Amino acid sequence: MKALTVQGPGQLVWVEAPTPRLSGPRSALVRPIASASCDLDRRLIAGVTPFKPPFALGHECVAEVLQVGDAVTSVRRGDLVCVPWKIACGTCKQCHAGRATACTSVPRHAAYGVPAGGDWGGLFSEVVDVPFADAMLVPLPPGINPLAAASASDNLTDAWVATSRPISAREDARVLVVGGTESLGVLAVQMAVAAGAASVDYLDDNDYRRDLASRSGASVELESVLDERYDVVVSATRDPRALHRGLLALAPGGHCSCIGIIFEDPVIPLFGMYLRDVTLSVGVCNVRPHIPKVLDLIGSGQCDPLLVSPTVVSPDEATEALLQPLAKCIMVRERIT
Repeated sequence: MKALTVQGPGQLVWVEAPTPRLSGPRSALVRPIASASCDLDRRLIAGVTPFKPPFALGHECVAEVLQVGDAVTSVRRGDLVCVPWKIACGTCKQCHAGRATACTSVPRHAAYGVPAGGDWGGLFSEVVDVPFADAMLVPLPPGINPLAAASASDNLTDAWVATSRPISAREDARVLVVGGTESLGVLAVQMAVAAGAASVDYLDDNDYRRDLASRSGASVELESVLDERYDVVVSATRDPRALHRGLLALAPGGHCSCIGIIFEDPVIPLFGMYLRDVTLSVGVCNVRPHIPKVLDLIGSGQCDPLLVSPTVVSPDEATEALLQPLAKCIMVRERIT
């Protein structure tokens, strides 16, 4: 089979790799048919992360099930499924506590598309092994466009969790989304609207993303001073200065969800946060429990993830498309079941 592989900084190529086999009775083999680029992927390709090549790329997709182990009961050959980015067993103490990202049945950071906890392959590859099929895979409801659901594996669900949790705990929540990555900020705007925010503002200096955020329901014409006016801030930026500005924008009792990956240690206005009794959350998202809700939002039209994914390409076009700035792209291949 072929796997889309990062060979070095800026070097993305299809390589021949061994076709996976079922790793056990609880596993399934799947064929990604709609693979989306994550906001992290371009930095992985560029070689500006701690993760060193070579490695297979991709951790967002909808796939068709090719084969299942004898113990698998929730899916069968031919089903379309969302594949979460994180490898997790679903039965250990951490998984039961809702922390699949800390699953103790696999190496700590085991995931698709990132060489952090072993080699699990990437979700742009032709075939992928899912070692815990019943715990991980989410069947796609009838009528859901696989392209629209491709990012439920990570970015789209991350945006839902980052917005819906703090909004649900605050009446008439005023929300600020600090943008800066390819899709997370705009998706957070959509999810904040879906979660019932009283208002959503979007802060970004990129005109392309500002237009998408406006079309998603946010106000993009903001005052120069934003301090202490928002109940919820979603920081979807790689810029430590933008994160700092978002933290200053929190009103007393507010919460900031930081979902933009910043590799260096940013300056945090901790004393001012202390005086306002605000909170900050940061961390990889445990997406699996929330994917069914996200699929419901797609099906009901409460979010439009394809707005941030205007480029749909074939496998032959993927190596060039994934190097382009600004937008997510989706690679598609034909079903075989």
